[in-house]
Amino acid sequence: MMNYVLKLAQKEHLHTVLNWVQTADELCLWGGSALSFPPSVETTWVEIGANECNSFVLSSETGEVLGFAQTLERSSNIHLARIIVSPAVRGKGLGRILCEQLIRHVVSVHHPEKITLNVFSHNTVAISLYTSLGFMIVSMQEDKGLVGMALDPNGGLGV
Repeated sequence: MMNYVLKLAQKEHLHTVLNWVQTADELCLWGGSALSFPPSVETTWVEIGANECNSFVLSSETGEVLGFAQTLERSSNIHLARIIVSPAVRGKGLGRILCEQLIRHVVSVHHPEKITLNVFSHNTVAISLYTSLGFMIVSMQEDKGLVGMALDPNGGLGV
């Protein structure tokens, strides 16, 4: 079984991540409507508010970047954002591995009251994953097509 490592992202990792989003719609789904298309590493790094403390990559044993995510501090909560897995490995459980490792990191470093995230309501695969990790639907923004979800890390993670 291959081991995967969650590590802090460097700006250069965005070269790989941005290759996973081919259209303006895909870029918006991943990063939000404020991102410039076509994306560039320099511009996107700034637009997503990335730094070398809040951005992470999931790498294979060989160093191949397979996933990306961010953690954003929101008062006593941590918000997970811009979670994406390489299209080449989707459906193989790496989204779960990325999220589990990210949750463990957040709990051990930040000790948040809640861990939150937003997901597009039509992204049923992601909603199913987050629900299986213990996230509960806490809000619906129908005008934006977003579902807000939250996890209580003190109530047991299930990871």
